[in-house]
Amino acid sequence: MAAKKRADVLLHIDERANTPLYLQIYGQVREAIFTGTLAAGDRLTSIRRLSSELGVSHTTVEQAYLQLATEGLVANVPRSGYVVSDVDADFITLVRDIDSNALANERGARDRNAFYAENRSGGEARYDFSYANLQPGSFPANAWRKLTSDVLYRADCPELARYSYTDEPGSLHIELASLLSRTRGVNCLPDQILTQAGTDGALSTVLQLFDRDCDVLGMEEPGYATVREVAKRLGFRIAALPADKGTDAFLSALEKHKPRVVFTTPSHQFPTGKLLSLDGRTKLLKWAETNGSYIIEDDSCNEFRYSTRPIPSLQSLDVFDRVIYLCNVSKVLSPALRIAYLVLPPELLARYWSLFNYAHPPVSWLDQEVLARFMASGQWDAHVRRTAKGNHRRHDELLRCLRASFGDSIVISGTNTGMHLYVSVQNGMTQEELLDSAAREGAKVYGTARMWFSRRAPEENVMIGFSAIAHDDIEPGVAALARAWRR
Repeated sequence: MAAKKRADVLLHIDERANTPLYLQIYGQVREAIFTGTLAAGDRLTSIRRLSSELGVSHTTVEQAYLQLATEGLVANVPRSGYVVSDVDADFITLVRDIDSNALANERGARDRNAFYAENRSGGEARYDFSYANLQPGSFPANAWRKLTSDVLYRADCPELARYSYTDEPGSLHIELASLLSRTRGVNCLPDQILTQAGTDGALSTVLQLFDRDCDVLGMEEPGYATVREVAKRLGFRIAALPADKGTDAFLSALEKHKPRVVFTTPSHQFPTGKLLSLDGRTKLLKWAETNGSYIIEDDSCNEFRYSTRPIPSLQSLDVFDRVIYLCNVSKVLSPALRIAYLVLPPELLARYWSLFNYAHPPVSWLDQEVLARFMASGQWDAHVRRTAKGNHRRHDELLRCLRASFGDSIVISGTNTGMHLYVSVQNGMTQEELLDSAAREGAKVYGTARMWFSRRAPEENVMIGFSAIAHDDIEPGVAALARAWRR
């Protein structure tokens, strides 16, 4: 770039200002370029001369010019010094107009039935019968804080100074393998366990191991809406497998659609709370082996059975290596941690490392290490017992209040397990009317419409949870529902 002429711009500095001197010079020259006082090709005052005129050090002026050059506003041209670059000042100085009204309209246009909207509106209700959140204050903050300190106050905690890549299973994988073996009968090595960023992240990982162009995903209907959303984002075709018509109908749908991947919640069907029988589990595993398919077993809420011991997992029966085991810590410890985990069969594990060899670990090393210590110290087991005991107590109270207030006008299923009851309200109201009338009385219950995708959702079915609501709020909350739903 050839310099046209030296352009002198009147600059001044204020030594009492908080802004460093070099930034004061930089800012004034930058403004002169944007306003056109300095044009492309103009030569800036030399560093030596400007430092003398302003009474500042040579280094101060040099720092200002270097910053301008770094941003591309000037260039250091041999035998000419710093020269103004050809900059589209009109474009750079355009003011970005953020339309806050448009953003507000976008927020308002989002699906009111989406999980985020449910969660938000539930938090605004006086009586929130949430099926997903936990008791306020239930997180073991003191224990977590101490364990975190124990990790961080080691000599130098070298793991935090590098990427957490290793060929060996981490401490959390070892603890999870032990936990799953003794509580769920899961047969696996720590190497088969993958920690994931929540259930949706885990599902995304699993589905990427298959071919969206030819592999079909079979999922329960009604079923977990997040599965369908993740599959849609990744471009998979979905086949409905009826979960409300018995095992024979479910298996018939498998024969009809021949899905390569099957998503199921056999120990606590979501949202109905039903249990897949041992005969049904055996037939499902045999079908998967015969057809070369894989089964994603979502084992969420396995810790919560209130009249019997937990049911062994589907994976514990699998002699064909066809089950992909999926679970999380959201229902026991905290949904905010976003920690889920997968157990992959060996064949899929090899495929995973081929596809995700360059992927970063989706859960931070620190969170994994603290959770591993929480489990190793026995605090996980104690926390599970406390959580299950509290859920059991609220489950019984909710069941008592619903039966006392509604009698035969409602049908309740999914009892003695999980974090919610599946309730059919037989008063002629549509599902939207049930939800809206409850909200007007200050109570939040949850719809099931988005959990159906090939058939029309039954209007009368809602979920009434007991995991987050205070025990003393259950009776007045049910009284609010009675006022809302009484014809």
